[in-house]
Amino acid sequence: MWTFYISFDIFDLMTKRTARDPEKTRAQILNASFMEIYRRGFNGVGVRELAAKADVTIGAFFHYFPTKNHVGYAIVDEIIHTGILDRWIKPLNAYKNPMQGILKCFKNTFDNWPDEYVALGCPLNNLTQEMAGSDELFKQKTRAVLEDWIAKTREHLKRAQQGGYLRKNVNTQELAEYIVTFQEGTFAMGKALNDRRIFDSMYNSLKQHLEALES
Repeated sequence: MWTFYISFDIFDLMTKRTARDPEKTRAQILNASFMEIYRRGFNGVGVRELAAKADVTIGAFFHYFPTKNHVGYAIVDEIIHTGILDRWIKPLNAYKNPMQGILKCFKNTFDNWPDEYVALGCPLNNLTQEMAGSDELFKQKTRAVLEDWIAKTREHLKRAQQGGYLRKNVNTQELAEYIVTFQEGTFAMGKALNDRRIFDSMYNSLKQHLEALES
C-alpha cells in the first residue's frame, strides 16, 4: 500500500510536529467533537466520526481521550463551563449595577445567537438531558456547572443588594436560581419552537421581573 512508501523524513517531521503541539492537537479534537456532538447529540456520533472531523487518526484521538465519554467530560469542563462564565458571569464585573448587567448579557446573548443554533438549544441542557441519566460522572459534572453558575450569579446579586440596587428582603439564592433557570429555559423555548422571536418575549418578562425587585 502507498502508506508504506511515505518518506522517513516526512514521517519524522509529522511525528515531531505532533509531539511539539500536543495542546493544539488536543484542542483540535475537543473543539471539533464539541461542535459535532452539539449538532448531532452525544449518542448520535461515533469516535471515528469525531476523529475525522478533527482531522486526526483514531490512535491520536484515544491518546488524548481514552473513551468517547472522556471527550464529553472535557467538553463540559473546558468548553461549556468556561463558555457559561464568559457569557453570563464575567461581563457582570463591568457593571456597577449587576442587575443591568444581567439584562444586558441576556439581550446580547439571544440577539447574537446564530440562527442555525436556535433549534439546537443549550449544549449544557442537551448533554444533561441525554447523558445524566446513564452516566454518573456526566451527571456530577453538569450539576457542578449549574451550581457554579447559580453561585456566581448570586454573588453579583448580593453585590447589587450592597449597592442599593436590589431590595434587601430579596432572597438572592432563590433569585439566582430563577435567573439561571430563566436563561436555560429561554434556550429550551427557542429550541422547542425553532423561533427566535420568543427571545424578545422572554427578555421583556425577565426585565419586568427584575425591575420589580429594584430598591
